[in-house]
Amino acid sequence: MALDLYLLNEMKQLLIIFILSVLTLPFKEVSAQKDSTFISINSLPDSDDKIFKWINAANKISESNPSKAVDYIEEGLKLSLDLDNVRGEAYCYNSLGGLQFTLGKFEKSVKYYKNALTLFEGFEDSEIGYYSSLKNIGASYEKLEEYETAISYYNKFLKQAKKKNEEDDIVFATNGLARCNQALQNYDDSEVYYQQAYSFEQKRNNTQGIINASNNLGNFYETVNDSVNAFNYFDTSLSIAQSATLTQNTDSIVPQVNGTQDLAVQTTNTYFLNADNYFGNRGMVDEQIQVNQQAAAYNEANDNPQEVNKANLKLGKLNLQKKNNKEAIEYLRNSINLSDELGELEAKEEALEAITQAYQEEGDYEQALLAYQELVKLQDSIQKEKNKQALLANNLSLELEQKDEQIELLLENENLKEEAYALDIEKREAENQNKLYIIYALIGILLIMTIAAIAIIRSNQKRAKTNMLLELKSLRTQMNPHFIFNSLNSVNSFISKNDDRSANKYLSRFSQLMRLVLENSKYDFVSLESELKIIELYMELEHLRFQDKFDYELNIAPNIETENTEIPPMLVQPYIENAVWHGLRYLEHKGNLVVKVEQNNNALTWTITDNGIGRQASAEMKTKNQKLGKSTGMKNIEQRLEILNKMHATQMKTSIIDLPEGGTKVILEIPIKK
Repeated sequence: MALDLYLLNEMKQLLIIFILSVLTLPFKEVSAQKDSTFISINSLPDSDDKIFKWINAANKISESNPSKAVDYIEEGLKLSLDLDNVRGEAYCYNSLGGLQFTLGKFEKSVKYYKNALTLFEGFEDSEIGYYSSLKNIGASYEKLEEYETAISYYNKFLKQAKKKNEEDDIVFATNGLARCNQALQNYDDSEVYYQQAYSFEQKRNNTQGIINASNNLGNFYETVNDSVNAFNYFDTSLSIAQSATLTQNTDSIVPQVNGTQDLAVQTTNTYFLNADNYFGNRGMVDEQIQVNQQAAAYNEANDNPQEVNKANLKLGKLNLQKKNNKEAIEYLRNSINLSDELGELEAKEEALEAITQAYQEEGDYEQALLAYQELVKLQDSIQKEKNKQALLANNLSLELEQKDEQIELLLENENLKEEAYALDIEKREAENQNKLYIIYALIGILLIMTIAAIAIIRSNQKRAKTNMLLELKSLRTQMNPHFIFNSLNSVNSFISKNDDRSANKYLSRFSQLMRLVLENSKYDFVSLESELKIIELYMELEHLRFQDKFDYELNIAPNIETENTEIPPMLVQPYIENAVWHGLRYLEHKGNLVVKVEQNNNALTWTITDNGIGRQASAEMKTKNQKLGKSTGMKNIEQRLEILNKMHATQMKTSIIDLPEGGTKVILEIPIKK
C-alpha cells in the first residue's frame, strides 16, 4: 500500500511538471531574446531587491519600449510569486496598470490597479505604490467615462494628498473632480472645484498653476454660456503671463529665463486659441480674423513657425468663408510652404483642400486643377503612412495582448501549483481518494490547456481578419488615384483643344463624381443608389469625350430597391472603363454600351455589353510595354473580390464573354446586403 501511494505521488508530480513546462514554453521563447539589462538583472541572485530592479527597469522604458517593459514586469512577477513577496507582486500590478494606461488600454489599467490596491491593503497608507495606484485608478475611470466611480476614487485620493500635504496632487484631484462633475452636468459642484483649484494656486503663488486654473475656469464658463466670466478668465491668464515676462525683463541684474519666455508664448497662444473659439462660437468672423492676425504676428516675432502656420491656415479658411478669395489664397500659400518646411503633412492637406476651393471660386481652374492634383498625391501618401502606422500599432497591440495572456497563464499556473500542493497533502491523509483527486487535477490541467489553445487561436484569427481589413482598405485607397488620374486625362484633352465650354462642363460633372467617389471609398459597403449615381456620372463623362464613338444605356430592373440595397463600392466602374477604352473608342462607326442591373433571388446581376472591337483586337493594338502590364483596375478588382469572398463567405464572381459578332460581355454577380 505504501509503495503504491509513493508511485502514484511520483506519477502525479511528473505529470504536473510536464504540463506546466508545456504551458510556460511561450514565456521561455520570449525571454530568449535578452538584452544587456535583462542579462545584468537576471544574473543576480533571487531576492526581494531583484524584484524591484525588474520593476524599475520596466518603468524606465514603459513609454519607449512597452513590449520589453512587459517582459521585465513578467520576470518580476514570477520572482514575487516564487518568493511569496506580496509587496513585490502589488508593485508589479501597479506598473502594469501604468503601462496599460499609457497605451490607452484603460479597462486593463483599472483591472491591474484594483489588484494592486487589494494587495496593498495589508500595508500602511504611506506605501508609495498604494498612493500611486489610488491616484491613477481615478484617472482611468475618467477615461472610461465612468464618472461616478472616478469621483469616488478622486475623493479618496484627495484625502490622502491633503494628509501628505502634496500640493500638486491636491490640484490634480481637485481638477479631476471638477471635470467629472462637469461631464455629469453637475455645474454647481464643478464650478466650486475649479474655483478651489484657482484659489489654491493663488495661495501658493504658482504662476503656471494660476494660468492653467484661469484657462480651466474660462473654458468652464464658456461651456455654461457665461461669456463675461469666460473672457475675463482668459484675459487673466494672458495678463499674468505678460506680467511675469515684464517682471523678468525689468530686472537688469537677473538674465531672462527661458522658462518664463516659454510660459509667456504658450499662454499667449492659449489666449489666441480661446479667443478664436469664443468669437467662432458666436459667428464673429471679423474678430476671428483679427485675433489670428495678431497670433501670426506675435509668433513670427517669437520665432514660433508651428503657430505661425496654424494662424495662416486659419486665416486662409476664414477669408475663404468671407469670400475674400485673393487674401485666402495668399494665406493658404504661406501655410503650404510652411507645412513643407516643417513636415506637417496634415496641415498641408487642409491648406490644399481650401486653396483648391479658393482658386475654383476665383475662376482660376488651371491652378485649381494643379492644387487638386497635388492634394490627391499628398492624400495618397498620407493614407499609405496611416495604413502603415495602423498595421504597426495593431501588431504591437496584438503582441501586448498575447503577453498579457501569458501573464494571466502565469498566475493560473501559480494557482495550479498551490492547488497541486494542497492536493498532495490531502492525498497523504486520505489514501482512498488518490485516484479521484488525480482525475480532478488532470481535468483542471486539460481545461487550462484548452483555454490557452482557444485564446491563441482567437488571437491569430483576430490578427488575420485585421490584416485583411487593412489590405482591403489599402486596395480601395489605391482605386482613387488610378481612377482620378484616368479621369484627369480627359480634362487635359479638352483644355489642350481650347474647348473651355466642354472643359467647364466636364469639370462640373467631374467634381460631383469625385465627391461621391471619395465619400464612398470610406466604406466597405454603400447603397446601390449611390453607386448608380457614380456609374451614370462616369458614363456621361466618357460620352462627353468620345460622343462620336458610342451611345450608352443604363437599365435597372424595377423590382430592385436601390435605397435599401448595399454593395461594395467601385466594383463595376473598371469594367465599364475597359469597355470604353479598349473596345468602343477604336471603332470607326458609333458603337453601343449597355449596362443592365437585374435581381435574381438574393443577388444582383450586372451585365456590361459593348459592340467594340473585342479583346483580341484590342490586345493586338497594344504596344510591347502595354502587353507586359496588366490593368491596375482589373487586378485591383480581382484582389478585392477574393478578400470580400473570404471575409463575408460570399460567392461574388465575374465572367467575361467574347461576342461572335464583335465586342465583349461582362457578367458580374454580387450578393445583396440589406
